[in-house]
Amino acid sequence: SSQPRPLKNAMSPIRESIREERKVKIAYSDEKGQKSERIIWPIALAFFDRARVVAAWCEMRQDFRHFRADPIERAKPLKQRYPKRRRVLLKDWRITQGIPEQF
Repeated sequence: SSQPRPLKNAMSPIRESIREERKVKIAYSDEKGQKSERIIWPIALAFFDRARVVAAWCEMRQDFRHFRADPIERAKPLKQRYPKRRRVLLKDWRITQGIPEQF
């Protein structure tokens, strides 16, 4: 079946990394099936269009990105903390996304 498989194991370390403000190394496949490894600073988990999404700063792209959870094959928490506090990153993310402050 072409349905993406639900990923149970990667969300737990991502949630933990959000709480601890730590970087995460993920193995990810994009929508074209291209595999890559990224170091991200996860700041939020959300649902968009019935898909779980990780909002994060991507070190490779030097920008905020949204990663669908289902193509994340592995997530390894790293010891390094984000260089900024999560609340500052969330505020920056809201501004870049045009999301009002009350959300």
